[in-house]
Amino acid sequence: MLLIIRFNLVDHEVSFGSVSTVFFINNIYNIFVDIIIGGFMEDILNKNLAFINKFNKPLCDKILSVTSLNSFSRNFELTTNLAGQYNLLIDNKPVHSITDVFKEAKDLLNTVKINENTTIHCIYGIGLGYHIDEYIQNAKGKIIVYEPDIEAMYFVFSAVDFSDNFKKDRLYFVSDLTELNTVLYSIYRYKSNVTFSFLDYYKLYHKPEIDDFQKKLQRIVDIVDHNYTFQVNNIYTFFKYTLTNISQKYKNPLLTDYRNIYKNKPAIIVSAGPSLHKNIEVLKKYRDHALIFCVGTALRTLCSNGITPDFVNVIERNNTKVHYDVEQAKDIIFIAEPFTESSYLNMDFKKRLLTASLETDDARWFLEMADKELVDFETKGTVAYHAIYSAYYLGCNPIILVGQDLAYSDGDCYCKGSKFDGLQCVFDENLKKYKVVFKDFEKFKEAYCLSLKGVCSDEQQNEIVNNRLEELNKNLCSVEGQNGNMLPTDSVYSLFIDYIQDFAKRHKDERILINSSLGGAKLDGFNLLPLEKAIDEYAGDILDKRSIVDPSSFNTSVDYRKIVDNFKRERELLKSVLPDLNKGLSLVQNLNKELDRTRIYSSKASSIASKIIGIYSHLTNDIMVKHRIYKMIALAQYSEISYLMRLDKNISSYNEAKEYFDAYFTYFRNVSLKVEKIISFLDTAINELEEIYENSCAKS
Repeated sequence: MLLIIRFNLVDHEVSFGSVSTVFFINNIYNIFVDIIIGGFMEDILNKNLAFINKFNKPLCDKILSVTSLNSFSRNFELTTNLAGQYNLLIDNKPVHSITDVFKEAKDLLNTVKINENTTIHCIYGIGLGYHIDEYIQNAKGKIIVYEPDIEAMYFVFSAVDFSDNFKKDRLYFVSDLTELNTVLYSIYRYKSNVTFSFLDYYKLYHKPEIDDFQKKLQRIVDIVDHNYTFQVNNIYTFFKYTLTNISQKYKNPLLTDYRNIYKNKPAIIVSAGPSLHKNIEVLKKYRDHALIFCVGTALRTLCSNGITPDFVNVIERNNTKVHYDVEQAKDIIFIAEPFTESSYLNMDFKKRLLTASLETDDARWFLEMADKELVDFETKGTVAYHAIYSAYYLGCNPIILVGQDLAYSDGDCYCKGSKFDGLQCVFDENLKKYKVVFKDFEKFKEAYCLSLKGVCSDEQQNEIVNNRLEELNKNLCSVEGQNGNMLPTDSVYSLFIDYIQDFAKRHKDERILINSSLGGAKLDGFNLLPLEKAIDEYAGDILDKRSIVDPSSFNTSVDYRKIVDNFKRERELLKSVLPDLNKGLSLVQNLNKELDRTRIYSSKASSIASKIIGIYSHLTNDIMVKHRIYKMIALAQYSEISYLMRLDKNISSYNEAKEYFDAYFTYFRNVSLKVEKIISFLDTAINELEEIYENSCAKS
């Protein structure tokens, strides 16, 4: 229960209760309040802030910036409602129900559609905390209270002791989207779901803010879920691609060893959006006025128009060689991630550079094995962002975006003339909505399925292409255009908009950021300028690219002996866990036989289950937590079991036991197969690296 402070205006007595906090301030008694109970309120405030500081220090700083209740811009009062329950008035408007605050809180929780241990409840508005009490007592999962009014926070935290609620380790307060994003990332887990609720007061008096916040909350949740789920489902694949030809990758210099090497040199980032064709002639005219970073899908468009970019960025795990296998490759520096599909290693590029983005464990592991410094580099899973960040990291300024539409502008999905120019987005008058259709089925099929020729039949390719069209339409959504209009786009592109806008928010004071992708999505933080005008204002001089983009500027420096030793250590670790994985698999198979035989969760089944859980706990707490390589291998299967555990179902019946131990069976089987596969990869890499090391020693 929350502490109550009541101030009796008649006899000037202060008394304490135990229901929900109330404090009435009358201007006549401000001095009296300050003297008698000011110190007590300060104690309550500090007590609350001590808890909040553990997860949200910026909010504490904001609240402490409020000097006193007297400095408030609005009137906060506490009074009683018709039932004699305490209520908060803000500018004479009651925040809680005037008839029954407790029923209101219960009714609010009842509006929540999902209430599980995996749920994160986001509540708009702090009020006096009645609804927060209700959620703590009867809602499952975590609770985030979003209150943008710092004065309201100060007032309530000065009067309401939330200590008992904080001790549950389920309650978080935030005051802006940045804080919300930080807290959400810290508590979000695989298959979490997020609810949104608010009191009638906020709907009545703050509806525009509620509507705006709900949209932004959904965007944040989409991004967090996308990032978290993507990591869980793809981390092993990333690692496997990183290991493929890894000995050759260590021969390539790290771009991150050369920060600011192109300080204040203009950069143009070229993507394959629909507006690219509008800027081709300008790019051709001014190609020597800026360093050109080109995403892989736009390279052929540039080359076919006589424009050779200085850099091409590729981070695809699939074989996209068709995009960058061009005659001009010898004049281009190739930039990739460790997980990038490795066919580029055999191509005659001017130079190959690697960036190890710390957003993925495989990149961290790649650097750790070479005893390299972990450098803060970002990709956000999109090649355009990878190109932007490459230019930023190398010191380029300004950074100009071209073809970065992130929307299907002018009905086009890709730049005219590109290999993917076989799709278009049209408005269906009958359905009254946009849809993606084939403009040229065979052209799109040829581009999309090029790497599948000889692997899939013509019928299978047709099915793959049609499935892709269905997926594009399923993911179709709208984003704000540069003129305030709404443009159709893919839901993934809409996430990329947030990533790029976040980049601008963090770095706009360091760089001049320009968007010359006219007609595309609005990108906050970027100045919208036609390309020719942007070049005229910020890149008027011709660059001596021969001396600037000198491949000899980039050199490799790794200790192959150290890498080999680290790889051998990792291999021995994985070999050591195989017996436990095999034993766990055998036990799960025995358990399933026992369950199928008895159809109940017997004492014998419980005994076997205890042994299984013991092995799993050892692999999780002693191996996975301490060793990144095992985390990458086991994360997907671990996340499924962790999800079931967070649901907190009692294993008491046959069906519940089967659900749990089917997940354990998948864990032990799949992880053991992956471990054996990675050991094989490491064996190959060790042999290749030892040969490289021996050759280097012979030459020296």
